[in-house]
Amino acid sequence: MNTKHTHAGWNWAHLTLLAGMLAGLSAAHARGWALEQTALVASVLIIAWLSMAEWRWPHRREWVPTRADLRRDGFYFVLAAITQSATRWLVLAGAVMLAQVWPAPTLLQDLPLWVAVPLALWVGELGLYAVHRLEHAGGWLWRVHALHHAPTGVNATNNVTIHPINVVLVEAVRVLPLMLLGFGAEAIVYAGILAQAQSFATHANTPGTMGWLNLVIGTAELHRRHHSTRPDEALNFGTAVPLWDQVFGTYRWRATPEPQRVGLSTPETYPALADFAGWLAYPLRSSRSANAGAHDEGCTERL
Repeated sequence: MNTKHTHAGWNWAHLTLLAGMLAGLSAAHARGWALEQTALVASVLIIAWLSMAEWRWPHRREWVPTRADLRRDGFYFVLAAITQSATRWLVLAGAVMLAQVWPAPTLLQDLPLWVAVPLALWVGELGLYAVHRLEHAGGWLWRVHALHHAPTGVNATNNVTIHPINVVLVEAVRVLPLMLLGFGAEAIVYAGILAQAQSFATHANTPGTMGWLNLVIGTAELHRRHHSTRPDEALNFGTAVPLWDQVFGTYRWRATPEPQRVGLSTPETYPALADFAGWLAYPLRSSRSANAGAHDEGCTERL
């Protein structure tokens, strides 16, 4: 296997994406652009930019997706988009119902956006961190999450290789707490756009380092370690920011090298990567009928 890495100083693809997102969100706020349109345009630009960058300047050439990979990722992308949209409506309805018995505080609604958006990002990431770490502890949650670790490369498009149940969990634990705490709609949407940009950037097969920024934001350097085939290396559960990994002792950067192999430790005990029906049904199988290897993936860290 060709494992040649391309190094190019700073990861300019990621830095450019962040600068563009911050500038774009500032313009959207100043001009009063509709939140739904802003989120849609941002999603298209994020995927287009990172896909172009990793195709033109790949970090690992063997991670460049094939046509079969793109077809697979496209299927899961459409499924994730539908599931995410439905979940957002359910989360909104749930928040409205809960607000009748527990009115949301108004303090956070009055915060300026430059304070509210980072705060919403950190708060939303806490729920994601907790769920993600529990998924790697084994059992049913791992069967929900295993699909995301099935690819043997890490790139922007396989960021969306994720089970619909996992999409529901992620959306619920990120958005519902922000609604109940009283964050404004603009802060929630903008934090969601930045979280999405970070999610794709940390999976992008783009070269270069983020240097000291690895201490502040999620990066591909950190997240590639999470996709290691070795369970003891598969830490760094945060995506947008590494704060909660740092707080709870699961942060890894300079102490461990980038993994040579990513994916599942025992792929032969799981459905084939192209087996869509097998993967979609996988979390619904009983624990006895599910493969025994699942319990061993990333389960060295216990809560």
